[in-house]
Amino acid sequence: MLKLLLTIFTLVFTVMFSSASFSEWTKVRESAEDIYYVDFESIKKIDGYAYFWTLRNGLKPTEWGEISSKIYRQVDCKLLRYKVMRDSYYKEPMGEGMPSESSNEPDKDWTDNVPNSPAEIILKSVCNW
Repeated sequence: MLKLLLTIFTLVFTVMFSSASFSEWTKVRESAEDIYYVDFESIKKIDGYAYFWTLRNGLKPTEWGEISSKIYRQVDCKLLRYKVMRDSYYKEPMGEGMPSESSNEPDKDWTDNVPNSPAEIILKSVCNW
């Protein structure tokens, strides 16, 4: 019974994150610490909002040992602010392997854009897509 439950959980978890697993990542910004990608094929625009996947690939692990993350965001293109809808963190580069941590609970509040930040470059590129 435990084996069956584990199989079902693995299948459901894989399906939940499949839209980010087989993405076509396009590099949008690179810094000394991180490389940021967007899956432009995942962009959905609805009522002035855009929904899309991003990938951050670190050049060294965070303090928690994670080297990459995949985040599904909602962006308000008029005010250039965003909410995280889902996120997952990985100990492997490019979001490979099983996530070490993840959340499917959307942010309740908007995060304002910070000028000249990686987020601003990502938001502008998605909204102009």
